[in-house]
Amino acid sequence: MGYETLYEALQPWEKGLRDSAGAVTRLQKAALKNTETGNLVELRKNLTALEDAQEQLRQRIAGARETLDSFDAGAYLADGEFSRELLEACAGKGIDVKGEKGVYEMFPFKLRVLADGESRGEVYLDKKKLPSCRPAYVAETIRQKQERLYDAPFRESVFMGELAEAYTVACLRANAREGSAQALSKIYKCLAPTARARKDYDMLSYAFDLARLYEKGPESWVTKDGRRYTFGTSREGNGIRVLSRSGVESFISTLRPLQSEET
Repeated sequence: MGYETLYEALQPWEKGLRDSAGAVTRLQKAALKNTETGNLVELRKNLTALEDAQEQLRQRIAGARETLDSFDAGAYLADGEFSRELLEACAGKGIDVKGEKGVYEMFPFKLRVLADGESRGEVYLDKKKLPSCRPAYVAETIRQKQERLYDAPFRESVFMGELAEAYTVACLRANAREGSAQALSKIYKCLAPTARARKDYDMLSYAFDLARLYEKGPESWVTKDGRRYTFGTSREGNGIRVLSRSGVESFISTLRPLQSEET
């Protein structure tokens, strides 16, 4: 059973729950009012009706529990059905997905569906456990997070300056001349030189910053002191994958300053 099938099965219960809960609330208010005014005849009627409403609510809750118990959430998540429905939901929302077998990249996020051990059936977005096993909800959560990231202020000049400084460090470490192309993966290690720093600023976060800078175009690949840089592109698998807001995929591998004759 897929989650949407379970969701449809629970829809009548949701309506019944609202109706029963609403009846209980109305009768409680009426009983309190009749207690305050001393209308004991109506109060007895309220209490009888309240017992009936509460019994109806109890029966509806029991029915919902029976439906829920028929759904094996662990198997649904671990056996691949959740992943299949999630990919369908992401496609419907225009979310780019890379990966397979329970490990997916929804740029710049990583989602993992754990299939073994004590964590079997748990879903993690980056390092945070998601409290949901509904693919449509997970896909919408990812879409909203992506939108918030793209809408967040981004000072490309500051990031370009940090890249330029890290580029210089990478040249020194490699005993290479200034002006040579340096791998963006090595530059990343200069930006985040320790394991703790890389934990706070992982490779996907770096790729996302690169993507926003790359999308701005060559006019933004300039430091405050006027030095211009260019990115080297590569084939898939040999560079850092970046994705524009509109979904255009690129693979960039190196950074180097432009020579005067190139500017």
